[in-house]
Amino acid sequence: MNLQSTRKRNTQLFDLYWEDIIVSNVLPYLSLNDCFNFRCASKTCLQIINIYFAGLKSLKLMNKGFSPHTFKVFTSTCTKLTVLNLSRCMTITDFELIPLLLQNRGLVSLNLSQCCNLSAKCLQPVILYCNNLQALKLSRCAWLTTGAMEALALHQHSLEDVDLSHCPLISESCILIFIKKFRNLKTFNLEGNRQVSDKLLFTLGKFSKELKLLNLVGCCDITDKGIKALGQHCKSLEGLLVRGCPSVTEGSLRPLRRTLHLDRRAPEIIP
Repeated sequence: MNLQSTRKRNTQLFDLYWEDIIVSNVLPYLSLNDCFNFRCASKTCLQIINIYFAGLKSLKLMNKGFSPHTFKVFTSTCTKLTVLNLSRCMTITDFELIPLLLQNRGLVSLNLSQCCNLSAKCLQPVILYCNNLQALKLSRCAWLTTGAMEALALHQHSLEDVDLSHCPLISESCILIFIKKFRNLKTFNLEGNRQVSDKLLFTLGKFSKELKLLNLVGCCDITDKGIKALGQHCKSLEGLLVRGCPSVTEGSLRPLRRTLHLDRRAPEIIP
């Protein structure tokens, strides 16, 4: 027998078990750019990456530019996502996002902050089908409307972490409806919403007993009266941000300093 024929063939990358070794223990260490480069190398590489994408639970594309074709790859392969973070993805549109949301109804966390090319229409799949949603971040989404907020309050049930900062089109009345529906809110960001008043704080005090962190930075109509009501009734509160609220004084903040983290220092006592 020829000696050369008896030699064992060197193990190649694709001889390894794809799902048990390559997909589970190699690809998680690659960046998404690396994955797409690998995907382009051959048909086998494409198959392996598609298997990897199909098993993803979390997809984070923050502040990344990508072509519609690239995003379509995620739409066609990702069906098990529980976390989707697209914050600051300026180019994404409803046309690209909606199919991905329809494919991933098990989402628990969704971040669309500063996605300025979307419209309220993109939330329809989330409102109707993502029944396990707990975290929703829509900071600086100027397209978020009162109607979309009311629909969220009607169909969703489990929201706990919500960011509605700098959303000028939503009214205080619809935020009140939101608070009354989601009584397990733990983190609530309303920074920059000038339409917010003490009435909202009275409502939080009545319905949001689990609230831990509240951001009211720049909500200039908030006063000591609302802060006092919040402190009296939200016993789980751990953090309160009130910079840029000129009508909130040390008179309402002083009793809270023993138990809360505040973003405003106590005034120095001059001897």
